Amino acid sequence: MMGLLLVGAALAVEPINSTHTLVSANGFGSLVWDTDRITGGWNHGYEAWDANTSSVDLLFDSYFGYTDLEGTGKWLFDPTSARLVDGTGVIEAVERAGDLEFTQYAFMPMTHAGWGVVQVARVRNTSTTARTPAFELASLHNWKPGGGEVAVAVDHEMVVEHGTEAGLFYRAPGAIEHSCDLVYDTVAAGRRLAGDCSRYGSDLVPAFGWNVPSLGPGEERWYGVFTSQEPVPGWSAFEAGPQAWLRAELEWWGALHARGTLPAGLSAAETAVARQQVALLVMSQVREPNAGFGQIPASLPVASPDPEFSHTWNITWVRDSAYATVALARAGYAEEAADSLRFLFQSGKAGKYASWINSEPYGISVCRLYGDGSEWSDEDATGPNIELDNWGIYLWALGETARRAEGSALVDELGLRALDEVADPLLAQILAGDQLVRADSSIWERHWYGNEKQFTYTSVMAVAGLRAAGDLAATLGDPRAQTYFDAAQSVATAIGVHLVDADGVVAGNLTELNAGIGYLDLAAVEAYNFDVLDPRGPTFAPTLEMWDTWLSAPTGIGFLRNDDGSAYDSQEWLWADLRLAPALRRACATARASELEDWATQQALLNGGQLPEMLDPESAEYEGPTPMLGFGAGVYLLALQDRAELDGTCAPEVAIPFEHPIEAQWTEGCGCSTTTSASATLVVAAAALLARRRRTSAPRG
Repeated sequence: MMGLLLVGAALAVEPINSTHTLVSANGFGSLVWDTDRITGGWNHGYEAWDANTSSVDLLFDSYFGYTDLEGTGKWLFDPTSARLVDGTGVIEAVERAGDLEFTQYAFMPMTHAGWGVVQVARVRNTSTTARTPAFELASLHNWKPGGGEVAVAVDHEMVVEHGTEAGLFYRAPGAIEHSCDLVYDTVAAGRRLAGDCSRYGSDLVPAFGWNVPSLGPGEERWYGVFTSQEPVPGWSAFEAGPQAWLRAELEWWGALHARGTLPAGLSAAETAVARQQVALLVMSQVREPNAGFGQIPASLPVASPDPEFSHTWNITWVRDSAYATVALARAGYAEEAADSLRFLFQSGKAGKYASWINSEPYGISVCRLYGDGSEWSDEDATGPNIELDNWGIYLWALGETARRAEGSALVDELGLRALDEVADPLLAQILAGDQLVRADSSIWERHWYGNEKQFTYTSVMAVAGLRAAGDLAATLGDPRAQTYFDAAQSVATAIGVHLVDADGVVAGNLTELNAGIGYLDLAAVEAYNFDVLDPRGPTFAPTLEMWDTWLSAPTGIGFLRNDDGSAYDSQEWLWADLRLAPALRRACATARASELEDWATQQALLNGGQLPEMLDPESAEYEGPTPMLGFGAGVYLLALQDRAELDGTCAPEVAIPFEHPIEAQWTEGCGCSTTTSASATLVVAAAALLARRRRTSAPRG
């Protein structure tokens, strides 16, 4: 039997460090480190509570410093290293000054059920022989709680600062001095803090000072500040002091990972990156005890340095949340996953856009959600986004989580409503003629007024969702179970009939396929990941050949998301890379899948364990929101989880050498099956792929 020969180009670039931001969060807000200090401190985990109330970045910057009180002083923002402590939200930065080593820690504590920021400094004498002179450690807190600021010093250890946006309470155990007067210049000049903080002013910058005694060889001291928005700490660790604050936080993270399960067979690098993705998902999930509880935004409020894509997505999308939710459920965090599903499905908060879909009532947002769980679609001159894939992917996520949750409580709580308000409305969107889901905005959010199309991705997610709905109905003893299973099969069949071209290439949508041009879209890869199309059947090889030819990034490994040609479409999309990887494994292209997984892993290792929305298609530098959550952390975990589940289902691959630098990825012996005609189309693949790097015209059917 002739095997599949799929060709991948040698890498043009190596993974690189291209972002210098790190982020900590605790479900009540987020903290951003940028290069050398913390420079962002958001008061909520979401961008906006509702249409009238936006979240605020309260922080300009904050850091530690020191002065010998005799003319020598320095602020500590020249670290030799900065990182997130493995598998946590704890930012660590190290700086040296002679024999003194200053290690700064900054984090929003998961051990605290409220908004709070911890800053800890460990001062250590690294000498094995000499004592250090005594000096003063200082901390500067340039928060911006809003106009009309007023500060009041309770004592040297506590300052209260109020503004129009927030009231901040600074607590510095053991501090012997405080000031709000010219603190930056005072410490930089090596002088003692002087003045007070009891006054009004728009430029108030509280600071604290501690006496650091002479330290013997190897001796260390710990100092810290806890900033909160409550007058009473309400934090069990507070009285124990700065070293204990850090210890308690690290123990919390250790306990979190102990109750989770990483996939089998991970390398040490993959283990480190996977643990960090779990940490990012957990710390980003909103824990405010209100209607916002449980939501997982698409990103945290920080982006890579690329000026072209400076946007952030700290907004909760149904789709992004679904990938994050399932990743958490599979990793052993079913309760966190269930909380995410509850947030997305709050009674009475969706249905705003029913008039756009034949006045069909529904219970899951057709786009995204405000922080309070109400429906929110971004509208422009071309209309709103109506993303019907949300309904299928929500049902899939509910089914995946319910299978892993203890007992039947989640099914009992959400199951019947999900059938009534999600599955049944989804059935109503299937067109009687072609049995595909009607035109919508789908995954890449094509606004209405002629941009809506019958997207393959939406119909694929309908199949996945209706299968899950059938399982839910069967569990509940609901007679609609067979209706859902039958509808899922009809749509799956229709995808194979109507959304595949004459050469066996799966199109991204029906409109462009019928036009015969511009229909390549990596979102269609989910047809193989959700068993809608057979990844070892006749369509995968020609489809991958076309994706390789027209959507491959110049780096030689990653992929653009589609062939539509906009600047946003034409970047390398991590989602595309990490959803293609499990499809390749299902098709027995395991070496090629490993390349994509390794690419993401190595990039994360060089960039604080974080994964971006996009990569520059030529330099591989990070672009857009970083870290990305559902489309970053979520799909990375899913790729590794799928790999573990698929392990052993394919025979070993046999490499075939070529004289050109492109490595053969599939050969006879992979155990895959295909038709003769599909295999024959690959005879020209090697030559075509040698020339690929940049698309010069749209493919035609």
